[in-house]
Parts: sequence; structure tokens; C-alpha cells
Amino acid sequence: MSGLNSVNWINVLLVIVLTSFATMFALANLTPVHIRFLGVSSASIPIYVPVFIAFMLGFFGGVLSLSFSRRKHKLEIARLRDENERLQQEVDNLRNIPLQDDV
Repeated sequence: MSGLNSVNWINVLLVIVLTSFATMFALANLTPVHIRFLGVSSASIPIYVPVFIAFMLGFFGGVLSLSFSRRKHKLEIARLRDENERLQQEVDNLRNIPLQDDV
């Protein structure tokens, strides 16, 4: 179980490091900006907010794309396992056929 605990500590350490970087980035980018997009204008917001929103949209888009790809591959694996099982059964049936002499 010590291996499992070390993975948990690595995850906790990774979260702490990423949170620290995100906090430092936010504190270093407090310059106010106005966003205008498709006729919609925002109030004055710190520049780290649109950067964070763009990052999150890209992250969730990637996760969504990955989930569709993963589902497709799981279906392909299931189909190939069924085909493998069917072909293995066919091979077993052919091995059990008695040999006939041509005498």
C-alpha cells in the first residue's frame, strides 16, 4: 500500500504546485482590460480572467474530444474481442475435427 500512498502524495504536490503557479500568474497580471466580442462588452476585469477562461474552454474542449475518442476505441476493442473469441472458437472446432485417411 505504500506505493498507492506515494501516488496520492504526488497528486497533492502537483495540485499545490499548479495552484501556486496559477496564483502567481493572477497576481502578476492584474492589469484591467475591456473585452469586446461579438457586440458584447465587458466591464473592466483583470487580464488573468480572460486568460483563465480561454484555458478552461480549451481544457474542457480537449476533455470532450478525448472522451469521444476513448468511447470509439472502447467500442472497437469490444468488437475485436468478440471477433477474436469467434475466431478462436472456429480454430478450436477445426482442431477437433477427426483426420480422415485417403486410403
